[in-house]
Amino acid sequence: MAETGAGKKRQEPTHAKKNIMIILFANQKGGVGKSTLAVLFSNYLSLVKNREVVIFDMDNQQSIYNKHQASLVLENPPLYEVETLELNQFDIVSAVFKENQDQIAILDVAGNIENDALISIFKGVDLIISPFAYDEFSVNATVDFSSVVRYLNKDVPIVFIPNRIRASVKYETLESVNTGLQKFGAVTQPITEKISFQRITTYETPPEVIQVIAPVFELIYNEFLRSKAHENAVH
Repeated sequence: MAETGAGKKRQEPTHAKKNIMIILFANQKGGVGKSTLAVLFSNYLSLVKNREVVIFDMDNQQSIYNKHQASLVLENPPLYEVETLELNQFDIVSAVFKENQDQIAILDVAGNIENDALISIFKGVDLIISPFAYDEFSVNATVDFSSVVRYLNKDVPIVFIPNRIRASVKYETLESVNTGLQKFGAVTQPITEKISFQRITTYETPPEVIQVIAPVFELIYNEFLRSKAHENAVH
């Protein structure tokens, strides 16, 4: 058994035998900060870990792609490419990134579990990161989402990130929710809500945001993405 950032035990992951190249950010529930965390994690991989990243915005809202285009208009140097892609085009990503050991693909999708186009994505990704909140609707949607994912792919690691958590609020169901989600994957420590999250871009992360996200992302990176081969190449 291994420990999560929250100090809870979970099933030992099966990711250790392969490289993590395709990472999916998704949840059945919208409004949990999925796209924001996808950008922040991509910034972290690029700026802190010197990893080559490509984001594929597969959400109908295309919020990441639009944010990226706005930064290009302002002539800010991009950290990585952001492309739009339809859900039924996942095979393109899979074919390219499964062969490329140097790049990491970040997928941002709307996790509508009734959409059959998601089946190949759930089956083909290497890691799923699922932000959620502790309200009843978000928790129920997260459990439904996770149940479908586990039915389709029993081996893919799932990491749940409690997101937009208010430090002044006591969440009565926190322990029971974490215990329930740990049946599907690992639960990290919470990411607290800050107004500065509204200022993130695809080329920069505000310092006050870095302080909040760094412990969570460092845990995920060390547990799932750190490659000895990559570290040797960097050093």
